[in-house]
Amino acid sequence: MNRREASKNETRQLILRAARRLFAQKGMEESTIRDIAREAGVSPASVVVHFKSKTALLEEALNRDIETALSELAASMPEDLELLDRLMHLAKGFFRLYDQNRKLYRALIRHTIFEPAGETPHITKVSELYLRFLSGLVEEGQARGIIKPEVDTTIAAGSIFSLYLGALIMLFRRPDMTVEQVAETLAAMTDQYLKGIAIIEP
Repeated sequence: MNRREASKNETRQLILRAARRLFAQKGMEESTIRDIAREAGVSPASVVVHFKSKTALLEEALNRDIETALSELAASMPEDLELLDRLMHLAKGFFRLYDQNRKLYRALIRHTIFEPAGETPHITKVSELYLRFLSGLVEEGQARGIIKPEVDTTIAAGSIFSLYLGALIMLFRRPDMTVEQVAETLAAMTDQYLKGIAIIEP
């Protein structure tokens, strides 16, 4: 890395650290590009050069915590748990992370989840990692003989992820609900999905 690239990277990190502090203190909506620039000790134009929007800045500012959480939750996954409990180990870990600052993470989800994948690269990447991990858990269930062999693991992972997103909406929309209450609701939803609700005619 040459001196110019090193300087650009240093400026980028200054902006990110300033954004993390302000977003945590004031929230995304209340923090302006000018505020972030002042906190970082750079010009507003410099912030825009490095990050095309405040959403892009928020996404990258929080991405490290989200990726770290996924990595740690995957590494700490108990091997002897049932499939439902393993799925809840992941979900509850993320609920606890988001519960640390619901307002901030609500802003992240609101500004990224319905945007094109190419415009939200960090959320897209972590979502794909989560889905691959879920798919792997379903494959393990098939290997252990507790999931039907004909089940498409990719579709199953997508279904489980959709239930998780539904519970996440509850967490953000219902400030009166605790992490445990949201997790219990998700566990019931996921358990019903895993068991199936259709009566299969012989």
